[in-house]
Amino acid sequence: MRITYSTRDRLKILVIPRTYSASSQPRITWQHLKETLASAISDLSLSLPLLRSLHARAFALGLRSNVFVSSLLVSRYFALGDARGARSVFDALRDRPAKPLLWNSMIKGFLRHDSPRLGLELFRELMGRSDCGPDRYTFHLAIAACARMSDFEFGFWIGGVVRSRGLGSDLLVATALIGLYSKAGEFGLARKVFDEMPSRDVVAWNAMISGYSQGGFLFEAVDLFRKMRFVHRVLPSDATLVSVISAYGDLGDRKSAELFHAHVIKIGFEINLSVSNSLTEMYNKCGNLDAAAALFDWMLTKDEISWSSMIGGYVQHGRPDDALKLFRRMAFDEGVKPTRPMLLNVLLACAELGDWREGKWIEENYILHDSIGFGTDSSLLTTLVYMYAKCGKFNTSLNLLKGTAQVREDVIAWNAVIKACIELGNVDMVFELALQMQRRGIAPDSATFLLVLSLVSLIPSLKKGMETHAHVIKRGFRSENPIANSLISMYSRSGSVGHSLEVFNGVKEKDVVSWSSIIQAYALNGKVDEALDLFDVMRRTEVRPNHYTFLAVLSACSHGGLVEKGWRVFKLMKEDYGLEPEIEHFTSMVDMFCRAARLADAYNLLKNGISQHGSNSALWGTLLSACRLHGDLVIAEAAAKQLLMLEPQNAANYKMLADAYISAGRREEAIGVLGLLRESQLEKRTGYSWFEGG
Repeated sequence: MRITYSTRDRLKILVIPRTYSASSQPRITWQHLKETLASAISDLSLSLPLLRSLHARAFALGLRSNVFVSSLLVSRYFALGDARGARSVFDALRDRPAKPLLWNSMIKGFLRHDSPRLGLELFRELMGRSDCGPDRYTFHLAIAACARMSDFEFGFWIGGVVRSRGLGSDLLVATALIGLYSKAGEFGLARKVFDEMPSRDVVAWNAMISGYSQGGFLFEAVDLFRKMRFVHRVLPSDATLVSVISAYGDLGDRKSAELFHAHVIKIGFEINLSVSNSLTEMYNKCGNLDAAAALFDWMLTKDEISWSSMIGGYVQHGRPDDALKLFRRMAFDEGVKPTRPMLLNVLLACAELGDWREGKWIEENYILHDSIGFGTDSSLLTTLVYMYAKCGKFNTSLNLLKGTAQVREDVIAWNAVIKACIELGNVDMVFELALQMQRRGIAPDSATFLLVLSLVSLIPSLKKGMETHAHVIKRGFRSENPIANSLISMYSRSGSVGHSLEVFNGVKEKDVVSWSSIIQAYALNGKVDEALDLFDVMRRTEVRPNHYTFLAVLSACSHGGLVEKGWRVFKLMKEDYGLEPEIEHFTSMVDMFCRAARLADAYNLLKNGISQHGSNSALWGTLLSACRLHGDLVIAEAAAKQLLMLEPQNAANYKMLADAYISAGRREEAIGVLGLLRESQLEKRTGYSWFEGG
């Protein structure tokens, strides 16, 4: 019969002196003693000092080589965060066990203790033994350690060993390989392993979907999820949904995002916190802040991630006032302690609003407050410096910058002040700060030069541009493509396209931005033929044009009045390069057609080609205005019809149509349109005095 002991009894047994023998105490057998010791070690409430006492007792009782007790000690040491204690148990074994159980416990513990390198060292030792070898679980852990360290070379070697031993399709091992190959960017290998698996669980599906999503293969992630759900009928986990939701967010397709949200509700995950947080972030990425806010308010449970995501969404989409309101609600009404990302965002909101007083309150209560502990965070201090500068409090900003050890020698903090000065248009302060940096021995980095060059482009000033270029050469940054590309743009805006070409010719490995910048440089300076020739040369290289390249070429065509050429280039985007035109490309083409009085072409382009971008009333307004100028009432009426559907409350649309009728001598129709405007009472709302509360 099995004997059971209370906690007090177990402790009494464990303090039996080393001279104990089973024969002197017939009621307590050696097996009972070992089981009691194991039970005590397994107690989840065990403290680290007591565990060390039990470890010493196991040693005293001669159990240091017992694999069962040693495994328990290893597990508890790792659980309590003492990796050294676990290693001491492992090293105390006179003979390494012939089975990999304890090895696996050690490797797993090192992974959980964020020490994957130590785990791989054990794996290498195990691989060199003849009496004991790794099993499927060992390989799984070793591959996971390689992925954690980004040690792809060794991980790929393990993959070869796994395949040679016939474990390449094992569920556990294959899932780990998918994660490793995906992180290495070898999605072809990852998919091959996935497709060759004889059976897959939800973790395997999630590994492949997550790999696609994180690697930017968004359509592949979504497509694989559809196969998982509707072909193989596998119910996803919350981790699967988070990966797919992230992909939909990065795609930025509002309609598809909403449809997927409906699917999440249908399969019963709408109250899952991590899924709800991901959905909020998805709507933020798609620019649908109202949907994100509605979902956030609906959530019964919120954590720091929930609040941070919504606050960040407001800041990123130009609604800083809403961000601060939500932060106050969180801090005062809900009592949630702010996290570092929240504070970064609310400081940016203060900067955008010019509200330095609110920023100072946040500084005093959350950044410098001892109980919070953010006073030494350089990123927060840098953002604080930026906030004061953006609010026009330059003395406060510079005093903080120069008087705080964490940031006074940090080029990133100096760049933050320079950025704020550029945004405020304080040109003199920018160059003064750049001079102060050099006097203090703080070397400008590439970001510093990019900021200064952006300012010179706005002024523009050829003299300042050439001075900055000289410093770029002196500091050794001229070979960096972003710097060279900025120089090309700066010189073109300063009217020196010759200098732009000189910089362009000096770029050894020209990327798509280099080509787009030089084409734009010629277009801006009215050298249309040269811009188009460069585009033709670019097409013969291995560099594929992107949306910005085509925008530069269309700009050149617009400057030269080359409507037919522009139309061919516009169609070339999709036909030859698979690029869907964006709203800027449509704007350029509509402008070209309207200038050339080809109003029917502009109308057909808008009617048939812009639907995927949503309704754009500005372009229809451009067309209606051109119809008034050129006297085309047929197109004017068609354009007005679209505008009145899109913006039924905009009185300006009625007036433009009335003006078109008047220009054509059809005064009665104009009077009828203006009569409709008066009846709708829109005219009173089109403008009003500031003294009336506007």
